[in-house]
Amino acid sequence: MSSISSLAQLQSKLKYENIDVFIINRSDEFLNEYIAPYAERLHFITHFSGSAGKAIILQNKAYLYVDGRYTFQADEQINSNEIKSRHLNLFWDDLKKIIVKQNCVIAVDPKLHSIKEIQTIQECTTNTSTSIKFLKTNIVDKIWKNKPKIEYSNIFDHPIKFAGSDRTEKLDNFFDFLNKNNINKYLVTGLDNIAWLLNIRADDILYTPLVFSYLLVSKNHKSSLYIKHDKINDKLKIELEKYINIQSIEDINDIFSKIEKDDIVGLDFSTTTYYFLKQLEDNKIQYKDITNPLILSKAIKNKIEQAGAFNANLRDGVSMTRFIYWLKNEIDINSSNEIIVSKYLETLRTNNELFHSLSFETISAFGKNAALPHYRVNKISNTGFSKDNIYLVDSGAQYYDGTTDITRTIILGNASEEQKDRFTRVLKGHIALSNHIFPKGTKGTDIDYLARESLNDIGCDYDHGTGHGIGSFLSVHEAPQRIAKKSMYNSVELVSGMIISNEPGYYKLNEYGIRTENLVLVKENKDNLLYFENLTLCPIDIDLIEKDLLNNKELDWLNTYHENVYAKLNVYLNHKEKKWLKIVTKPL
Repeated sequence: MSSISSLAQLQSKLKYENIDVFIINRSDEFLNEYIAPYAERLHFITHFSGSAGKAIILQNKAYLYVDGRYTFQADEQINSNEIKSRHLNLFWDDLKKIIVKQNCVIAVDPKLHSIKEIQTIQECTTNTSTSIKFLKTNIVDKIWKNKPKIEYSNIFDHPIKFAGSDRTEKLDNFFDFLNKNNINKYLVTGLDNIAWLLNIRADDILYTPLVFSYLLVSKNHKSSLYIKHDKINDKLKIELEKYINIQSIEDINDIFSKIEKDDIVGLDFSTTTYYFLKQLEDNKIQYKDITNPLILSKAIKNKIEQAGAFNANLRDGVSMTRFIYWLKNEIDINSSNEIIVSKYLETLRTNNELFHSLSFETISAFGKNAALPHYRVNKISNTGFSKDNIYLVDSGAQYYDGTTDITRTIILGNASEEQKDRFTRVLKGHIALSNHIFPKGTKGTDIDYLARESLNDIGCDYDHGTGHGIGSFLSVHEAPQRIAKKSMYNSVELVSGMIISNEPGYYKLNEYGIRTENLVLVKENKDNLLYFENLTLCPIDIDLIEKDLLNNKELDWLNTYHENVYAKLNVYLNHKEKKWLKIVTKPL
């Protein structure tokens, strides 16, 4: 079904149900960033396939809102005669203008929006006669024929040798949190938080080892975990039932019967859907908005998780280095394309010890496709390789001991002077961030400028964040830490033990794109200051570097980094690969 016909059907439905405005989030009932096919409602209506976006659908107009990673991709994928693409920063202003212009009925699905988002929508309607209609059935679902069904996978244990802390210890810490905040229960709906707390994993979402689940943590009684009953083995079930009651996820609405009149339920308004708040209010249950403590606890990796991250990135670096050697020395450029090389890289990773899956769909982008920060190759867009242009590959894997994410930009043939200049400026930003030593209390927004400074000097920039958190055999994008101009989340201080990406970039539309990404671990030095330790081990393409643009400090960083890459990786390579790596990591 085309985006035109699905949109037309939706707008017809809006007219029939007397709805003036319908807001669609790219989300599921757990508010995940990465979602399963059954939840791809935004894609069904607009054909936009990016991992973040919103839409405002009116009876005779439609607007898609995306961030800077997807600006050009959205323009390519939507039908501009039917849908107008706008920057995500304009969403709330546009919604207010629509509300002011016409008193209307706004429809939302309370299961797909956070409490805070609904509260913001409600604020937009203040002093107007606009009303909000909370849908019992999503309108998109009414017109979506052959809609995929939700699928569940087998749930498995994430052992302490990888987790570093057992579920008993984590639950005890959570009970202490309940006591300190004078609440009896806490509702956890974030899948990564539940997986981390209980040391469980599954494959309910592609590339992210999560379990479709809900959890009600109780101080005075056993906690209740809602999962798909037939997807847990007896051994794990017996182990979990020492601490929690296991319930069927189909019975999630029964959760409110387990809450007593005197109970106070904690929930995080930023990460919990409005549906649960509405149910609490309808059942006259007391509640309290408290930031979920698991978000920060999960982000600060323990010693075992840190060691796992080093080991996972070492294995991953071997695969990436072998891949780049192959690209530079062995491929037949004239018969290669984005899909072929992406599959070869996946094969290299699949053979690694403790490999579970990729951590996201590989961004394999040649030439002008690399100018789309989150480009995804398909059979139609698949581009053949040619000499003297750039190939950008952003990829990663889920290993049982850690999650990886790395981007390298590679020139096939000879680079232009402009490409070298832009690549080196991106590298200067990457190095500036890597070298930075900073006091405790520093937030990612405080240091983002470092990565952009060299590009800004010539009037250039990139329209995406510089760094995101990384999970431990969990989500490749993890809250709350972030390095960006403005964070999607409440800005938090960078803390020792956090893992975060360092990935400045530059994109020239219809020509090429550049990004260099390493993962770094926040650590504390003897002076109680914080610094970044590199986790990623993989050579940076010296064929794209304009040496004269690098100062001595930057050259020292690059040479030391490459020396470490060679020292750590060469023992895993064959003779030809090792010889090549020695050459491309020699001091500049």
